[in-house]
Amino acid sequence: MAEYPDIPTGSGKHPIPFVAISANDLPASVAFYARIFGWQTHAVTPEITGAATPAGPNVSLRTNTPAGFPGVVPFIAVPGVDAMLDSIVAGGGTIEHAPWSVPIAGSLARFTDPSGTIYGLTGGVPDTLAPIPVPFGSNPRPLAGTICSVEMHSKDHTVTARFFNQLFEWGTRETMPQYLGFNPGAGIGGVFQSHTPSLPAVAYVYVGDVAATLTLIENAGGRRTADPMSAPGMGTFGYFTDPSGTHMGLIGP
Repeated sequence: MAEYPDIPTGSGKHPIPFVAISANDLPASVAFYARIFGWQTHAVTPEITGAATPAGPNVSLRTNTPAGFPGVVPFIAVPGVDAMLDSIVAGGGTIEHAPWSVPIAGSLARFTDPSGTIYGLTGGVPDTLAPIPVPFGSNPRPLAGTICSVEMHSKDHTVTARFFNQLFEWGTRETMPQYLGFNPGAGIGGVFQSHTPSLPAVAYVYVGDVAATLTLIENAGGRRTADPMSAPGMGTFGYFTDPSGTHMGLIGP
């Protein structure tokens, strides 16, 4: 069995502690994720419901997302949001949303990288965020229901690697044509892809059986967008949209 290439380990100083998922039908999405993946949900504001996952990054389900906004935004932990925004602008990114405060989460902001892909920033770096290797090859598998990887669009892998290496100290390596793997050194990693700018971000949830989970998703108000696909040396992939129409992925053995 072919092994997934090792990605250089980042410093661990800038992990992804939570992922924002668009949920314009908030009650339906909250019920869906609790039922399918066992996420423990709690209202934060009328527009935001938090979800605790079995391991890895937690989730914020957010309603009133404008048309055309990405369905998934990973938030990167930094010691100071304002200082990092200055560095992002100097490094070729832009400020997409100026800092604001949210109960529990604290200071947040959003930026676009040089590819125009949107990410978030969250103030404060978690002290205990264990590494979760991408569940490919001989790597250990996380608990079912864990967001185990994110896939982000990059129009130029050389520029993207330099941006995230210098600002966030993430390790990167080309893994296959059109894919650049990344490893923050703590929490989850993922890949940058250069083939689908129309889908700039996808979060993947680990499950024990992709085919069975897709059937459950359809019965719970979601929709499969692709049948299970096996990749030698990696695992099985599945794709779906949730009741709010947000595109998500599955990874299983």
